[in-house]
This record gives sequence, structure tokens and C-alpha cells, in this order.
Amino acid sequence: MRRVIELNGAISPYKHDEESTDFGGGAIPLSFARVLQPFLKQDLTLGIKYSLKKSPREVLEDAIENKEWFKGIVLSSAFFEHFSSAILLKRTDGGIDNNKLELSLERLMRLLLDFGLVSIEIYSKMKEIARERNGLVHNPFKEIDEGAAIRLIKNAIEILESLEVADIS
Repeated sequence: MRRVIELNGAISPYKHDEESTDFGGGAIPLSFARVLQPFLKQDLTLGIKYSLKKSPREVLEDAIENKEWFKGIVLSSAFFEHFSSAILLKRTDGGIDNNKLELSLERLMRLLLDFGLVSIEIYSKMKEIARERNGLVHNPFKEIDEGAAIRLIKNAIEILESLEVADIS
């Protein structure tokens, strides 16, 4: 089992030992890590893979039930990024290793579309959620419409279902 390494205000799940740490595109700001921490337990099987105490569906349904729009939308994008990376790594037999390539969420989503792993409809929904996530993290005082938030989080569940990862725990 790997440990998460905390250094200089970021944690990185990408290295196996305390002597080496990755500060590239995969480093997670501590503020975001604190949001994720209650949901994650470490279980490494395929490079970086986290096992949730609850499935992504349960986490997002809880966000709706508790009216935690920020958390639901931000975690939706985090799930997209994580699972897209794992799916592409597996699909390409290690040819697309996001640990090395440091692809943005936008590029990961585009690769899913280009490989035919998502439909244009699912890709569009992913882009909309990623756009909303960017708006929220860059403007923490932005008002979130309840109806729009519920729709986006439900769309995220649909996307995770299409990727066959909604119920992974």
C-alpha cells in the first residue's frame, strides 16, 4: 500500500517512496485534498488508483441530498480525470500514461471521444461540467443555481455509468 506524500502545499499520489515526489500536473492542492480525503482510502493496483469508501454514484448522490453543489461538481470533474486516465492507460496498454504526459482534463475527455469510448453527447456533458467546475474553483463566491447543479451532478452520474465506473468502490 502506498502513502500519499505531503510537501510544499501539495500532495502527490504518483510516487511510491518518500524520496521522490511529483509536482507536475498531477499534484493536488491541499485545499482540494482536504475535500477528497474523507472519501478516499488508498488501494494501489494500476499506477495511481484510489478506491472510494463509497462509489462515485453514492458520493454524488450524497452531494445532491446534502445540497453540496460545489463538492458535487468539483468531485465530478475529479472523477472524470481520474477514471479517464485509468481507462486510457488500460485501453492503450500503457501508451497513454497520464503520469508522464500530464494531460489536462480537456485533453483526456477529447481522447475518450477520439477513441470512441464516449459519445459526442457524453463528451458535451463532460465539457459542460468541467466548465462549471472551472468557474467555481476560480470564483469561490459564485452563486450556484440549485436546479442547474442537480442537473450537472445527475449528468455526471450518467457519464460515470457510461464509463462503467459509477459503482466502483
